[in-house]
Amino acid sequence: MPSQSTQRRFWWCAALTVATIFSLILVGGIVRATGAGMGCPDWPTCFGQWVPPTSEAQLPDNYQEIYAERGYADTTFNVRKTWTEYLNRLLGVFTGMTIFATLLFSIPYRRREPRIFWFSMVGFVLVGVQGWLGSQVVATNLHTGLITLHMLLAQVIVGVLIAALIRSGRANYRDIRIDRLPRLFYPLFIVAMVAGLLQLIMGTQVREAVDLIARSSNFQDRHLWIDNLPLVFAVHKYYAIALVGLNGWLIVSVLNHSDSRILRQLSIALGAFLLGTIAIGMSMDRLHMPMFSQPLHLLLASLIFGTQLAILLVLRHALEDDKANALREHESMASLSTGGV
Repeated sequence: MPSQSTQRRFWWCAALTVATIFSLILVGGIVRATGAGMGCPDWPTCFGQWVPPTSEAQLPDNYQEIYAERGYADTTFNVRKTWTEYLNRLLGVFTGMTIFATLLFSIPYRRREPRIFWFSMVGFVLVGVQGWLGSQVVATNLHTGLITLHMLLAQVIVGVLIAALIRSGRANYRDIRIDRLPRLFYPLFIVAMVAGLLQLIMGTQVREAVDLIARSSNFQDRHLWIDNLPLVFAVHKYYAIALVGLNGWLIVSVLNHSDSRILRQLSIALGAFLLGTIAIGMSMDRLHMPMFSQPLHLLLASLIFGTQLAILLVLRHALEDDKANALREHESMASLSTGGV
C-alpha cells in the first residue's frame, strides 16, 4: 500500500476536487438562474478577450453586429452577467487542475488498489468532456438539453471521485457491523437511491420548463412562473414527501443501530441536506421562486446524491470485508478440522 503521507495527499486532493465540483454546480446554478449563460458569447475567450471587459466602452462600437453575424443576435454587454459567467469558467479551469493533481496522486495505487487510479482517470477524462460540452452550450446559444446534460455529467464526475475517495479509506470500514442494521436497510437504501435519481431527473425537467418561462418573460414576473409549470412540477413536489420519509427511516436506523462513526456522520449530513432541500423547496413555492432558491436547491440535491452514494459505498465495502472475514474463518476452521483428522 502507498505510504500514509501519499494516502493523505490523495485524500485531501480528491476531497478538494469534490468540494470544487459542488461549488461549480452552485455557480452554474447561479449562472442559469440569473440568465448569465451568454454573458460571454464566445468560448474559450470572453468577448474575444482572455480577461473580459468591465465596461461596454472597452468593446468595438459594432460588437453587436459582429456577434449577430456569428449567430448571437441581441448580444448586449452586461458587466454582472459577463463576470458571473467568466468566474464560472475560472472555477471550471481550477477544477481541471485539481482533478489532474488527483490523478497524479492516484498513481501509487495502481498495483494494490487499481480502482482508485482508474476512478481518478475516468474523472479526469470526464472533466475534459465537461469542458467541451460547456463550449457546445455556448455555441448552441444555451440549448436547454445540453445545459441539463452538462449538469448531469457533473453529478457523474462527483460520483466517480467519491468512489475513489471511499475506496482509498477502505481500511476504516472493516469494523463496521452490517448485521446490526435492520434486515431491510440495504435493499431499501438501494430503492432510496434509485428513487432519488428519478427525482433528480424530474427536477431537470422542471428546470428546463422554468428556463423556457424565464426567457419568454425576460426573467421578469417570477410570481407567475409556478402557475405556468407543467404537471411534472406537482409530481416532483409531492414525490419528495415519500423520499423524505424513506430517507428519514434510513437515517434513524443508522443512528439507532450503528456505532460506526463514518456512517453516523454521513447520515447526519444527509438529514441536514434533506431538511435544507425542504426549506428551499418551500421558499420556491411560497416566495415565487426567489433567485437564490434555484441554485441552492440544485446544490442540495447534488449533495444528497453524493452523500447517499458515499453511504452506499461504505456499506458495500463493509459487506465485502464481512464476507471475506467469514470465508477466512471458514477456511481456518476447515483446516483445523482436517489437521485434527
